Amino acid sequence: MIVDLERDATLPAFAAEVCIVGAGAAGMVLAAELVRQGRRVLLLESGAAVIEPGAQQLNMCSYVGQSRKIVSPGRFRALGGTTTVWGGQILELREDDFAERSWVPGTGWPFPKQALQPYYERALVAEGLSQAYHSDQEVWRQMKVPAPVLGDQLETYFTRWCPEPNFARLYRDVLNSPNLCVVLHATATAMLMEENYSRVHGVRCRTLSEREHIFSATQYVLCLGTIETVRFLLQPMPDGHVPSWNRSGLLGAHFQSHIDYNVARVPSEAAPKLRQWFANAYLRGHKYHPKFRLARSAQQQEQILSIAGSITCINPAEKELRRLKSLVLDALRGRSSRIKLADVPLAVRQLPTLLKLAYGYRMEQRAYWPQESNFWLRVHCEQEPLSQNRIALTEDRDALGIFQAQVDWRVSPLEWKTVRNFTERVKQSLAAFAGTEIVAQPELELEDGFRGVTFDNSHHDMGGTRMSDSAGEGVVDTNLRLHGVENAYVCSASVFPTGGFSNPTHTLIALAIRLADHLAECHLSSARKENIDA
Repeated sequence: MIVDLERDATLPAFAAEVCIVGAGAAGMVLAAELVRQGRRVLLLESGAAVIEPGAQQLNMCSYVGQSRKIVSPGRFRALGGTTTVWGGQILELREDDFAERSWVPGTGWPFPKQALQPYYERALVAEGLSQAYHSDQEVWRQMKVPAPVLGDQLETYFTRWCPEPNFARLYRDVLNSPNLCVVLHATATAMLMEENYSRVHGVRCRTLSEREHIFSATQYVLCLGTIETVRFLLQPMPDGHVPSWNRSGLLGAHFQSHIDYNVARVPSEAAPKLRQWFANAYLRGHKYHPKFRLARSAQQQEQILSIAGSITCINPAEKELRRLKSLVLDALRGRSSRIKLADVPLAVRQLPTLLKLAYGYRMEQRAYWPQESNFWLRVHCEQEPLSQNRIALTEDRDALGIFQAQVDWRVSPLEWKTVRNFTERVKQSLAAFAGTEIVAQPELELEDGFRGVTFDNSHHDMGGTRMSDSAGEGVVDTNLRLHGVENAYVCSASVFPTGGFSNPTHTLIALAIRLADHLAECHLSSARKENIDA
């Protein structure tokens, strides 16, 4: 059931075993997994069923360092969170991303990828991708084109896209479960701790109309997103108490994003040839995006970070075409009520392009690249795990009285070196493979060109509550439990020790499923103990 703290005069009695704060990708999947295991779950969402300006205003924060767009546009308070607006692109981290790299301090997760692999496979089901091709080789075969040979230093791969990216719609059946209570307009303002600070006994929530309520459960999970999770945990404790999860002083440290940047222009005359390898493929109702990444051997040789790239088509009418694509998808999915009368002139104006897009999708099973487009080599580069970037608090408060966040985000010389090195390797590879000469951006010629460039458009916030074996090295343990607290967990990309170049949501969903299994096991262990004591 779904209730509203702001609008409902009374809330139904609901005895929850697990309280999840935040109904984005992680919160929705975690709630669904627990409900299917018979657990009673309380899911608290700061926003409404749709995005509202008032709730969005609570995301406001300041930043220092380099100018960045990620502070607000990539974060949304609503049922479904950012999945209500994202494209749905997913990709696993590589095995190398979990391992220690001697030339990059701070690399290495506290467990290998093998430990997460079963949950990656279950995540595909949770994302609606169980019927997608899981083998890249099979995707190339279905595309009826051989994989491009880019040399021994670059490897091709595909990202996959969720057919229904909005998890509020994907999980609409779960939202009606009697074992799930969703509370909208419930912004968490504090975790209430027992006297010894070893357990949580409630979460205080407030609305913009100043209504307040305390929600209780046996276990608590913060699924607030990276910046908001760190911000929430940084709020001062009573009497100036330093919480156990921040005695290391690492809460908010090592914040990371992805450097997402058009580094080189691809000549438009080369686009028809490159399209056969690098345009998106649409097979059996699923979307696949061909990309290429730097091989581990090349990383080690040059002592640089993980990085990947793609050939990107940017149409001057991209905004209008994106709206039209959304309308077409709505029509194909039986949601014609979303199509408005005001969309008709737009459709008429872009009808020729729309028809070509439809032909490419239906007949060629490939994305159409309009001739008048701009074509770029776009890179996706990881940041250093022990980055100097940090999330902190300011003295300013939001409308609910909560201290606002400040994000210190910068690009390091090593990250810039990685971008430059990769661009040069792709330039040489495309010249040899396809006879295409790409033109690098002028700032790439400068040793410190990164200082004046903004390129963090991926909205992939990570780090700040680093996962670690010991409290002295991070904020949460390998089961995502806050160090020193018996019944509180964090499930957001803030726990990532390293982020690689992959979109983080798929790994986050895998962690959510893994956490659901852990919480279920904790419940069973507690039940067994109670039976023995009885």
